[in-house]
Amino acid sequence: MAVQLNSFVSVLILSIVASPAVASGSSGSSAGLSQGEAVNFAPPIPPNDPVQEGVAIKAKLNGPLSVGKNRVTFIVAEPNFGKPVVGARLTMRTSMISMDMGAVSSAAKDNRDGTYDAVLAFTMAGSWRVSVRVERKGQTPVDYDFDFDAAGPGMGDMKGMSGMDMKMGPMKSVLGDWGMERDGSGTSWLPDSSPMFMKMLPDLGRYQLSVMGSFSLNYTSTNGPRGDHRFYSNSMPMLMARRETGGGSLGINLMVSLDPIFNGETGYPDLFQTGETAYGKPLVDHQHPHNLVSELSTTYSHPIGGGLNAFVYAAPVGEPALGGPMFMHRPSGMEIPEAPITHHWFDSTHISYGVITAGLNNSKWQVEGSVFNGHEPGENRYSPDPLGLNSFSGRLTYNPSKDWSLSSSYGFLNSPESTAPGVDQNRLTASAIWSKPLAHDDNLSVTGIFGQLSQSGLTSQAYVLEASLLHGETTYFVRWENVDKDELIGVPAGDYRINKVLFGGVRNFAKSSGFDIGIGAYAGLYSYPSSLDPFYGKSPVTLGMFLRIRPSRMAHDMGSGM
Repeated sequence: MAVQLNSFVSVLILSIVASPAVASGSSGSSAGLSQGEAVNFAPPIPPNDPVQEGVAIKAKLNGPLSVGKNRVTFIVAEPNFGKPVVGARLTMRTSMISMDMGAVSSAAKDNRDGTYDAVLAFTMAGSWRVSVRVERKGQTPVDYDFDFDAAGPGMGDMKGMSGMDMKMGPMKSVLGDWGMERDGSGTSWLPDSSPMFMKMLPDLGRYQLSVMGSFSLNYTSTNGPRGDHRFYSNSMPMLMARRETGGGSLGINLMVSLDPIFNGETGYPDLFQTGETAYGKPLVDHQHPHNLVSELSTTYSHPIGGGLNAFVYAAPVGEPALGGPMFMHRPSGMEIPEAPITHHWFDSTHISYGVITAGLNNSKWQVEGSVFNGHEPGENRYSPDPLGLNSFSGRLTYNPSKDWSLSSSYGFLNSPESTAPGVDQNRLTASAIWSKPLAHDDNLSVTGIFGQLSQSGLTSQAYVLEASLLHGETTYFVRWENVDKDELIGVPAGDYRINKVLFGGVRNFAKSSGFDIGIGAYAGLYSYPSSLDPFYGKSPVTLGMFLRIRPSRMAHDMGSGM
């Protein structure tokens, strides 16, 4: 999927000389646009500062400069273009000079020969500034600015504008005039400041294609009488297609999982997890595998005036408006390798065979309702289940600012569990998701969740508090859960209050073709009534490690209109 620049054709030359920069990494500005090669030289090495070293950088365009995507190679070397600089990290922030449209961040691919490939998107005619940061291990980052005029010779004032979007097209949500950072699973919302991990693919006709999600190889071991150890996989990559049509936006999602292949019918060990069956019996202390096809959905939204949009989401396999973003889509939990033991109190309907959702929204509010199939998926994870529309739900979401997303929902589920046929369920949920961008592109995400199930005259409640700190190439995470479990198998009947704390981290050690490869480890601790000691032991501990692959971060600030 990596962009390959095999030859340089029609090079645009912009003569640029950097102004002095301080050791903290301030930028040198470009000046004097002209035909030629874009060149920007780092400032001299400050005296008495052995940490910072200057570098020289050039930019070459592959083909004529145009509105749309432009392939660029940055050439980085020691001062005066001496020895090539290999192993640096180049990130770009692209913004329009004459208009405040926010800035889009991206990263360049290191070709390991002193050249770095990138794609720059200019979505309208005009002057654009690309701020390039060069980071090398053990040295202070230095910044450079390159100015490009996308209204170049022979283009015309607005050539190429047809079909272009002022909100940086590939980053626009299908649900409204804001960035894709707000899109959670199904039609749920996240804060606009949420970090986004996505890989853009070549367009398919008028469709913009991208991929999200992750794949991991895991090993976990839990001690105690009911502990287990196993290799398994968590995977849920999603292919997305977007286009503008009929005055609105159309989106198609396909999400798959390799869980059935790697994990079998019994899934993976997850102490105190309940829900679903294997070989006709309830799963015991194991997380069930997800289905091979976990979502196949179409969404269409259309502005109806007054800042309002109407939308419809239809899916033979999808997620109704119930709960909030499922755990693998929450920025606070997407790096955590185990499913929450509160999963069935909040977001277990994310794979429903039959969903139709309709709603209204504006830049802050979204109200929606769904009819869907409330039955849990069957044990055959490869073939589709019968479609049905036997349940209903409603959800209200409010994003008061770019850092917050608040939601509440109610759902009636018709006979969700195959082990309790004919027993209906009422579900009530509330959640608050907070995301805070920090210095140096770090980010802190925190989610608090409440879920309540009522069935057969009994009520149980669950609470979740989870957080992830994205710090450079490392993510640290923690999740606390408190839940009523009245369906534990092989113990005396009763309602048991279970607490679980899971914490750990993952660090990226390699990057390839727009994907991050990381290795992580975690530990899980539990507390519960002493009456369960004969069955679970006094202090079981879960330990695990995993290898994770996911798209690199595409953080950018779109100024969502809030």
